Amino acid sequence: MNNKIIAAIIGILFIATPVLAVSWTTNLNIDTSTDRLHNSVSGGFNSGTFAYNVDTTTSTHSINTNANVSGSDMQISTDGIDTTFWHPGQVGQSNSFVGQGLWSGTYSSSTNGNYGILNSYVNANANSGGADFVMTDTQYFNIMSGNHNNNVVGNFYAHANGTDNQVAMNMKSVGSMYVWSEATNPYSTAPLSGSLIEKEVWTTKNGSPNTDLYVGVQTNGTATMSNSNIWGWTNGETGTSSTNYGGGTRTVSATGSGQVMQTGSGAHSLSFNGFAFGAGNALFSGSFTGGMSGTYNMSAS
Repeated sequence: MNNKIIAAIIGILFIATPVLAVSWTTNLNIDTSTDRLHNSVSGGFNSGTFAYNVDTTTSTHSINTNANVSGSDMQISTDGIDTTFWHPGQVGQSNSFVGQGLWSGTYSSSTNGNYGILNSYVNANANSGGADFVMTDTQYFNIMSGNHNNNVVGNFYAHANGTDNQVAMNMKSVGSMYVWSEATNPYSTAPLSGSLIEKEVWTTKNGSPNTDLYVGVQTNGTATMSNSNIWGWTNGETGTSSTNYGGGTRTVSATGSGQVMQTGSGAHSLSFNGFAFGAGNALFSGSFTGGMSGTYNMSAS
């Protein structure tokens, strides 16, 4: 999509110290690796504080960060590493978070089992000057499932942007062996808020495009996406995608004036706001003044 920001891939290096807690005022570049979790944090701050901790004391390895920064460009990347005999040393799932501007928040990611599966959490809120937040997740289902070879890779992208303190990202990315899902974190908050918000899931199968679902809003007011159920969007190991994992309704709303866009495509099938297709593509695009609100429901295979 036009406003999509692709987060940079950050290289992973080894260091000897597993736990770090630091304050930064200029630039940072921290890298750490364990047998199950590879992490990298990089960027630069005009001012602020940043704390970073990696826990390897249990079978669940984790990274935990806490930031309160101004004028920052911070990138956090996490890879889950398979430690079984199926795909030893290979990445099962990757998650990243990029925060820019004036903001505070936390990011954490931990391994879930031995197949390189991750559970990742973001809670980020802009200060008065605004911010830009991007979360991405990639699921390599051949690795995550152990021995199911459907040759499917799933992807997730979420984006919130704005110039005031209404910009927020509150979500978690939860992997399992056969399905990945996004959810609100905590349940009482809106997953995305800002003058520009976007969410997208897509899959490839045997290297070819298979599914793609997208919703985005841009307004001179504030837009939000919310779930009546804690769960949100999802990808599955056979190459399925949906905006409605776990049921419930998905709502998008905005104040002010702006545009809303919704797209869907499926190599085999597509359900788009109640319309059932075979293989196909669908698009909804609208302009509004005085605000808008509506629900959406998409799935594809």
